[in-house]
Amino acid sequence: MSRSLPAVADEALAPVRMALRAAARADAAAVLRKAQQEKSDLLADARRTADEIEVTARAEGAADATAAVTARLAQSRRDARRTVLRTQRELFDELRRRCRAAATALAESPGYEELRRRLTERALAQLGPDATVTESRGGGVLASAGSRQLDLSLPTLAERALDWSGAEVARLWTP
Repeated sequence: MSRSLPAVADEALAPVRMALRAAARADAAAVLRKAQQEKSDLLADARRTADEIEVTARAEGAADATAAVTARLAQSRRDARRTVLRTQRELFDELRRRCRAAATALAESPGYEELRRRLTERALAQLGPDATVTESRGGGVLASAGSRQLDLSLPTLAERALDWSGAEVARLWTP
């Protein structure tokens, strides 16, 4: 079960989300157009091949032709689907990489000190005032209190935000 980000972290990440979503949508649209074109080309090739098979198969018998065409079209659909899924996975991996990079870049932004202060407050609120809070190498903070640990590093927060927006990301694949 995923938990919502605290309001302050959610507000602080809102511009990042908006920028990442816009970039992701643009990237997704371009990749999907390419995948759909590849799919169309594959289906067109498969249809051409199926037509050739059908002409040859008619001479050998109508039953053999129907089976061969059906099998070839099914394989073409599977191949096209694999291509679309592979492209979607590549795009999602690229989106994840860009989200992490954009989140890490926040550590260089003018408002970073305020964000770090808020993350520190959040860590202390969750783990208690005696928690040890250190700056994360990628920006944000890491906290621990006894055996409990809390990762509020910027890359981790970006990953969580991307995971929580799974439905929004899935809409990128929907025509």
